[in-house]
Amino acid sequence: MLTALCIVATALAAGAVENRTERGVQALFDEESPDVFLAKATLQQYLSRVVRQDWGGVRQLTHPKALERRGPRHELAPWTRRDAQLKTFRFTGTREVSPGVVLVQVGEDSYRPQEQDMSIDAEAVYLLFKSRGGFLVADKRTGVKLSAVSDRSVRLGFPGYVDRQVEEQARREATLFAGRHR
Repeated sequence: MLTALCIVATALAAGAVENRTERGVQALFDEESPDVFLAKATLQQYLSRVVRQDWGGVRQLTHPKALERRGPRHELAPWTRRDAQLKTFRFTGTREVSPGVVLVQVGEDSYRPQEQDMSIDAEAVYLLFKSRGGFLVADKRTGVKLSAVSDRSVRLGFPGYVDRQVEEQARREATLFAGRHR
């Protein structure tokens, strides 16, 4: 009886180890790339500063071309907007467009003082580009889902937003993985 119990316990333990190993391997496949991780960390800082109304910190995390390209009143100039105040946010999806370019979908809860109302889980997609040694926020598309923003539109609409060294490294890695040298 004791032997049978030991055999059953061993079989169950082996099954549990195998199941955990499968989940561990799947977790590796599901793990996000370093660029996606860094872009999300940058956006976390950016949005946290918007919530705190730390406009200097928001500007530091905004791509300089984004501020040059548009006038002082746009989606990436929240210090000019009085109609809504971001209160909370959550990430709902990400996509890496190309090396150094990441899209992050966010659900935002904002207070609207004129209406004395909250908008809950309003969708927005932020575009982040690797520049100056890290990621910077370059655009915000309000009221859209990640699937509505095409990779092509991002590549064509934001030339020169990714640092050249990031692009060159991506080309070198592509030739390395393709089995070619130089």
